[in-house]
Amino acid sequence: MDKKIHKLINKWLDNHVISQSVYDEILKFEKDANPSQKSKVAKAITLIGSLFVLSGLLGTLPLIWDNLAYWAQLILLIVTTTFLIYAANYSEKFEDRNLFIFKSSERVSSVLYLISTISFASVVVFSLNILSTTNLVNFSDDTSILIASFFVLIYAIYLYIRTGLIFQHIALFYTSIFFLGSLGNLIFPNIEPWAGGLFLFSTGLIWGLYTLNKVLEPSWLGYLLASSTLSIGSIIFINDLVGSNNLLEIILLIFGSVIFVWGSIKLSEQVIFFIGGLGLIINLPRLITELLPDNIWPPLILFMVGGVLVAVGLYLNSIRENLKINAK
Repeated sequence: MDKKIHKLINKWLDNHVISQSVYDEILKFEKDANPSQKSKVAKAITLIGSLFVLSGLLGTLPLIWDNLAYWAQLILLIVTTTFLIYAANYSEKFEDRNLFIFKSSERVSSVLYLISTISFASVVVFSLNILSTTNLVNFSDDTSILIASFFVLIYAIYLYIRTGLIFQHIALFYTSIFFLGSLGNLIFPNIEPWAGGLFLFSTGLIWGLYTLNKVLEPSWLGYLLASSTLSIGSIIFINDLVGSNNLLEIILLIFGSVIFVWGSIKLSEQVIFFIGGLGLIINLPRLITELLPDNIWPPLILFMVGGVLVAVGLYLNSIRENLKINAK
């Protein structure tokens, strides 16, 4: 307990502001809620040692990997994955808000859980490869990829539900895409590029709707992943279908960028605005060049209009800030 707080509650006790029983309860609560410095140091040393062991293990693997039997490689991967999960669980027990170079112990565990996801994927792949060398099963490559992606997705879902941390959100997103892509490739082999673009567009749209309905958090990350995937899917889809018509392609991309900007204003999400703004920055000059090639005036006019809009925006923002100050 902080010395000033301890001195204060002693003063309350001496002046009969609190009873002896309340005083004892406060001391007990603070002792349970705030572990001793020695306890904190012991936990920190343990975690640092664990990270050193992990670093040494990962550094040793490339040197001995080729000399190990396949089953020994699998065992080593299982041990590594187990160790990562243990270290991530252990780091969650830190009460400190700061831990080494990280702002909180949650971020340490999030990174370790992310690495464990990669390691777990390796375990699943190696297990399937060992099974394929026996006469028990005979999976095709596409089926093996689908099975592996399914188990990794289940693991990613579990970690996200359990922690709700940023890196687990990212892992859940990409494992979902990998699983759905593997499933689509198995059902519809040799699909056209436009179909792949439509798949990415649909995935981004669904992710955005889940984020909108507060199923996925934090919202900024959900919208970032959704909007970037929507953009990539749209570009692939439009380019494959109307790529021969540059003007139509540019107009459609500008239209999509405007929708992003409008959506960002409605949802008050800056990340969506950045995606839409980037699309406008890229495609408006393309449109001018396409309509008026070798003419310097349109780009200059666009530059001046942009400058005026920036000035107006800054002016309106300054007015808003002044109104806030006056209101206070």
